[in-house]
Amino acid sequence: MADILTQLQTCLDQLATQFYATLGYLTTYHDNSPATVPPQTPHAAPALAKIPKTSSAPPVPASAPLAAQQQSNQTQQTPAENPAPVQPGAPEDTTAPGQGQDPTLPPAPDSPRTFAARQRELARDLVIKEQQIEYLISVLPGIGSSEAEQELRIKELERELRRWEGVRGERMQELKALRGRLEGVLGAMEVGVHGERA
Repeated sequence: MADILTQLQTCLDQLATQFYATLGYLTTYHDNSPATVPPQTPHAAPALAKIPKTSSAPPVPASAPLAAQQQSNQTQQTPAENPAPVQPGAPEDTTAPGQGQDPTLPPAPDSPRTFAARQRELARDLVIKEQQIEYLISVLPGIGSSEAEQELRIKELERELRRWEGVRGERMQELKALRGRLEGVLGAMEVGVHGERA
């Protein structure tokens, strides 16, 4: 079990992550139109399309021939990056295979009922995490006492520690005396009753 400060730091990190996830959900799935319309330039790509896709193919070493590196790069490209040739005059297909929508477009907004339910759930999770943080803060040692009271408590604990160190020293002396007696008894048994070694 981690100490209270470590638990508090973990909860604060989790709260920050929850804030980020909540804002991400609210900005992605709301049904309002964007405040600024993105420019309609052909070379501009939405932020979702700029995220690189991970490849399951092993990387090609730099010492490999150039042809092998180029072949590896072509196999690692996704269908959106390496589209099939389009016949002249044929309409372009903007949907990704297996999906009904272009991956560069933002996802469709949730229905108002779903959006409101998820908002309530996210808000409840934030409140629960904040209550956990408040509880951890409330059980920190020294919370609710003044500086003078804390100094007095530290001095009491120091006196008690010194007293127990004295008791420990006495017990160590007793243990040393008992060890000497035990060695004497074992030595006597080794010599035997009649003075002969066994």
